[in-house]
Amino acid sequence: MVQNIQLLSDENRNVVTAYHGTYYDFDYFFPLTHFGTEHAAKCVLNEGKWKRDKNIDINKPKIIPVNFRKGNYVEIPDLNNHYIEDWRAIILAVLMDKTIIDDINKLKKWTTLEQKCKMATTKLLPYQYDFICEHIEPENIKQELKLESLYDKPTDENLFLQRMILFLESIGIDGFKYANFTECGGQKSYIIFRPNNIIRLDKKVAPVITCNNIEKLGKIKSAFAQTYKPRLLNLSEIQSWIKKLHDFYDFRVSEVARQKRNEKPCNLQR
Repeated sequence: MVQNIQLLSDENRNVVTAYHGTYYDFDYFFPLTHFGTEHAAKCVLNEGKWKRDKNIDINKPKIIPVNFRKGNYVEIPDLNNHYIEDWRAIILAVLMDKTIIDDINKLKKWTTLEQKCKMATTKLLPYQYDFICEHIEPENIKQELKLESLYDKPTDENLFLQRMILFLESIGIDGFKYANFTECGGQKSYIIFRPNNIIRLDKKVAPVITCNNIEKLGKIKSAFAQTYKPRLLNLSEIQSWIKKLHDFYDFRVSEVARQKRNEKPCNLQR
């Protein structure tokens, strides 16, 4: 156990140890990296994407054990893909009605859940959603990313993810956990926002030197909020959001059914 750091524990008060499967050599994990059981890490190592990367040696797999700093890790559905569109749907649910996420996790009746989603969309959209999704000039993206230490490559995607992480942290969320049905039998996996919240157990690394210009980042958000005109989601946005949530729901239904049939979530190379 790492000294002087409070570590995340499970419901039985045991320190959580999770694993990450990779073929790369590195010291620090990217924001939003996934960690799960050792079985899940082995599944990741057998994904075909590795064979398409000529920069790695697939004969040298690594399974990295880690602990996490103690924090508020909120449960979300297994998104399967974790594309920007998936994250938009989660952010909308957090902003419009947090119980929607819980209902998907518990597989409440979809027709009732869908009605709840439609009711949520009758409310005005909080400005934070449009701020997180805002498209700005490349030079402004570059300048804003420099005010934090999460991402350095100036892309629309990285700006979205940085603003999303900062928003989630502002409401007391330090990361996510989910029942992983893609690579293991519904056991918990974790999504960690910041590299310094990950404690590697395979080797010692110094903390990442962080930058967080709260004042300037706050001014950017405040300027957006001051000129923001409250709006309702349009029909296309509503349909897209509900469809994405239904995708999460259907994926969970199919994976739970697979578990009941005792089908393995992935084929491990022995």
